[in-house]
Amino acid sequence: MPDEDPSVEETLARLLRLLATEAPDEAFHRLAELVEAREPGPGRETLLHALRRGAVVRTRLQRRRRREKETQALLETARGLAALRDVDEALDAIVAQSRQLLGTDATYLALVDPVRGDVVMRITLGTVTRAIESVRQPKGSGVGGMVVATGEPFATRDYLADPRITRDPAVADAVLQDGIVSMAGVPMRLGDEVIGALFVANRHERGFERDEISLLSALADHASIVIENARLFGDAEATARRLRDANAELARHGDALERASAAHERLIPMALHRADLADLVGAVAEMLDAGVAAVDPDGAVLEAAPRPGCPGPLTPSDPSDGLTPDAAAAVRLGPARWAAPIRAGGERFGHLVLEAAGPVPDTDVRILERAAQTAALLLLMERQVSLTEQRLRGEVVEELLAEREPDWAAFDRRARRAGPRGLDLRRPHTVLVVTAEGSGRRSLVRAASAQASRRGGLALEHGAHVVVLLPGVDPAVAAREVPEQLSRATSARVTAGVAGPAASARELRAAHRQADRCHRLLLALGREGEGATTDELGALGLILDGTSRAQVRALLAQTVAPLQRYDAEHGAELLRTLDGYFAAGQNPRAAAKALQLHPNTVYQRIDRIDRVLGHRRWREPDGSLSVQVALQLHRILDHIPLEDLVPG
Repeated sequence: MPDEDPSVEETLARLLRLLATEAPDEAFHRLAELVEAREPGPGRETLLHALRRGAVVRTRLQRRRRREKETQALLETARGLAALRDVDEALDAIVAQSRQLLGTDATYLALVDPVRGDVVMRITLGTVTRAIESVRQPKGSGVGGMVVATGEPFATRDYLADPRITRDPAVADAVLQDGIVSMAGVPMRLGDEVIGALFVANRHERGFERDEISLLSALADHASIVIENARLFGDAEATARRLRDANAELARHGDALERASAAHERLIPMALHRADLADLVGAVAEMLDAGVAAVDPDGAVLEAAPRPGCPGPLTPSDPSDGLTPDAAAAVRLGPARWAAPIRAGGERFGHLVLEAAGPVPDTDVRILERAAQTAALLLLMERQVSLTEQRLRGEVVEELLAEREPDWAAFDRRARRAGPRGLDLRRPHTVLVVTAEGSGRRSLVRAASAQASRRGGLALEHGAHVVVLLPGVDPAVAAREVPEQLSRATSARVTAGVAGPAASARELRAAHRQADRCHRLLLALGREGEGATTDELGALGLILDGTSRAQVRALLAQTVAPLQRYDAEHGAELLRTLDGYFAAGQNPRAAAKALQLHPNTVYQRIDRIDRVLGHRRWREPDGSLSVQVALQLHRILDHIPLEDLVPG
């Protein structure tokens, strides 16, 4: 315009330079002061209009720069969040970015409790008291509760005075303590579900523009994505972990099947070819790389094999320690020690004990159980062969023990043919006559046969008893050990009369009769559940061994018979009193107490015994011994006829 003052053009050029260089507000204020100071006129009005338009342009430029800055910040936030794996770390970053971009005093992130349904403060930044950090508020209460309940943003210039807000007293008190005045919150969504809220706060009144709410919403969306990604990542990790575990389990099952198949292929031929128990134990030790022992029901080691490559077996000195006799499956005895029962049906043969260098896997335990079944099969077959041999030898022994004496020449020939190992009666044999109280005879025969077989002997039924022949075993040892072992095997009270050793068929026949007599004496003396030889019966055994029937009858006629007659004729109890007197150590007062009589009554009966016997020698040491022996013989004869008690 040709009529304008050049200073107007210069002023307009300066305004354009300020806009182009995005000069600070102070520069625009100084230019405005210069324009307002000009003289009124067309040039001044033009410049004022240009300044107003410039202010609009400047505001738009500032808003664009702010949006560019916010967009750049959101891009950087998204880029940073993509690199973060930890959900808490990512949410902390979002809360910090929200505070920085919106320039607020504090920023909070709250999540909905999936169990209780209320809104719980999860992350806080810029708080000055601890109360605000633990706030919980129901849906609809407070800013966070309203945002979660409605799913819409909410802003207030004055939290405590805003009538739109339903305030929980505890939450309001926490806000007051922290000095919070203005606040804005936006929902965090996963699809249609509101899972929490992101909000900012100031300690002074402040209004929040729509652009600020949009920015906060964008950051809330980022937080929602972080949480959802964390959940998906956790689900993916859990799925991958389950897949890895499943693959590992399949691999273990595959190895177990392969190992079990190899064991099966090795064990079955051993059973079919009737391998020795020692071969089976050695094979199991090699397969399982462990020490293995087969033990009988009493814990005695039948066979043992060391762990391959080790100088000695890993099996302990007491393999029976911790074993459960009635176990139906393998039992764990220690960190690296297992035992599998060797049994067939209800019959127990013992255990297969394994001791490894470390923990035993389930696969090896199953192999141990299969090996124990194979061991039971081998022992059954071995026992069947042994029973056949024992039956043949039993027939020979039955002939030997029969009431009628055999033809000795014919008997010797049959004895040599009785089984592959024959029946060598020239070896010294100990003879046992055995009964069991509380157990069937079949069970006793089986247990006795097993015991005899392990000692190279023989057991058979003869009459009402079981007869056991044990070669090379001392009679005293047999009397002590065999009844105890048979009692454990049959769960019954086993009584055994023992005699021997006998080194010929004739001696064996005589030893059987002596063992039978000893067995009957044990029962007559009330010593059920014991084993003894005649020598172990004390004075009575010695007396019977060298006494004739005539001598026994004479002793009874001089001692017991007169008292029996007197008691029968007078209804007295002299014999019972005499028995109680000796049982009390020949103390009349103690005898009276045991018999529940007055002491004077006992003294009177003792005097009466003097008159009936015709002497007082029975009170003296020599005489009392004879009377006590006679009383014991009298009791025994109630159970055993004199002809059976004393031979010849």
